Amino acid sequence: MISSAFAVLAAAQLWLAVSLGRHWRATPHLLSAVPTLVCSALVWDNAVIAVGSAAGAGPLLEAVSVPRFVGHALLTPFLVLWSLSAVDRAGLSWAGRTPVRAAAVGLTVLLVVLGVLHDILGLSLRAERWAGSLRYVNDAASPAGPLPAIISGLVVLAAGIVLWRRTGFVRLALTAGVMVAVSGAAASVPVLGNAGEVVLGIGLLLTVRRLLPLPHEGRRAHPVAPHRPRPR
Repeated sequence: MISSAFAVLAAAQLWLAVSLGRHWRATPHLLSAVPTLVCSALVWDNAVIAVGSAAGAGPLLEAVSVPRFVGHALLTPFLVLWSLSAVDRAGLSWAGRTPVRAAAVGLTVLLVVLGVLHDILGLSLRAERWAGSLRYVNDAASPAGPLPAIISGLVVLAAGIVLWRRTGFVRLALTAGVMVAVSGAAASVPVLGNAGEVVLGIGLLLTVRRLLPLPHEGRRAHPVAPHRPRPR
């Protein structure tokens, strides 16, 4: 039953990746590229867990599990740059300032390094069963393990709040808030964390549709109004 739930989540991530990929193909931009790659990696993540109990523990399942951790380590931190790009695209001028961009790049690099150290160089796989599902988890003892995902999620939430307060676009804040809320329970209830990633993916897609509408959506799209400082 739980394995089927992960299969459904894999299908949902595939739909998100294809939908986002259409925007990336039509308008090559960081704003469309990052969520396309993140959702594509999460298709594999959920699919491997979905087939885990059928495949059984062993070298095959262990080998196909490695890309799950590599994808998280290398791609998730780029949501920091994506968040800045979304705020900048919405017209908030401070997002384009050199110090802000440098800070975002620096934070992204730091999170990638932490992810590489924990989930690639320090990867130590151990089979774990939960509610009938079977997956490999990283048994490496490192307090930095969850930090890249947590910090990236909080940055996306912060960007969502900024867009909501300054432009009225609330969907990113809501979906990122759900992701942050369920992340605490993900360790004990893994399916909640993966479901939260789908919710966040929906928020990313809605944001991309708002800020980078496809050509045929141009007339129907309602662009986010850029923020203009109030006269003093």
